[in-house]
Order: sequence, then structure tokens, then C-alpha cells
Amino acid sequence: MVTKMREKGQVTIPVNMRTSLRLSKDSILSVNKIGNGILLTPRPSLFETTSAGFIKDAKEKGITLEGLLKDLKKIRHNKNL
Repeated sequence: MVTKMREKGQVTIPVNMRTSLRLSKDSILSVNKIGNGILLTPRPSLFETTSAGFIKDAKEKGITLEGLLKDLKKIRHNKNL
């Protein structure tokens, strides 16, 4: 499918997709940037639900981004030995 973005960032979702996803004019959609693309999903999205679960688990276990990056650096260093 190809569509054109309008002045205010509006795009048209084809009627067959809206129908199959049961979307209406008041539907809430989740917009996520994935690499160089855009993922548009009915809300709540599986992506958001899964991400929230990971964030909650990480906080409960004291896992931080800094810690993960530090561990990754150690693992990469050990593989180069």
C-alpha cells in the first residue's frame, strides 16, 4: 500500500484494513518508530505491553541500561580474547 501524507501528518488507512482491524474514526492507535520505519498498531499494542513488562521486571531486579551496557562491553571483550 502507498499513501500520501497530508499537511498535518495525516495518512489514510485503506478501508479494508480499517474493517479487518475493526478501526473507527475514534480508534486510538499506537505509533512507534522502528529503525527507519513506523509501526502503527491499534492500542494497546503488543509492543507497548511487552515493553512495559520488560521495564517492570528490570526495575524489580535492579537492572539498568548502564548495567546492561557494561555487561555487554565485558562479554564483547571476552569474545575477543
